[in-house]
Amino acid sequence: MDSLHAIGFYVSSAVLLIGGLGVVLLPGRPLRGAALALSGVGLAGIYVSLSAAFAAAVALICYLACAFMVAGPQYRSVETAVSPLWRQLGALGAAALLAVLAYSAFRGDFVHASYSVGPFAARAVASLMLAHDVLATEAVAVLTVVAIAGATAAWRVRDRAR
Repeated sequence: MDSLHAIGFYVSSAVLLIGGLGVVLLPGRPLRGAALALSGVGLAGIYVSLSAAFAAAVALICYLACAFMVAGPQYRSVETAVSPLWRQLGALGAAALLAVLAYSAFRGDFVHASYSVGPFAARAVASLMLAHDVLATEAVAVLTVVAIAGATAAWRVRDRAR
């Protein structure tokens, strides 16, 4: 990764971090929706710096749509059915799992994994997928996006009928 890509990656990571903290810490739905949109811009920037433009476009569209829904007047909060003690225990368990995963990522040998084509990297996997089957890969990506959009539209129509 050259220096321009590294700068873009780290700036986008900072934007994503600021947006994520804003979603958690800001009061009010409109501010949280704006912070969620900022998170989507940061995530899309990370994907673009990693040469994954299609994933960036999908992430940006999804985050902007979610931000619009969160900031909108029809957003309803979900009542919690679990006591605060169990939620705190679940958060502590998730933090412990994150610590174990971070420790294994920094101390483990799986980072240097390889397979028969060469080093395992996003570029190697992309070149493997796109070497012979570019049209099929793009068709599967478009079909997946259309299927997700269709399922969302069907869910929204069914939800309005209630």
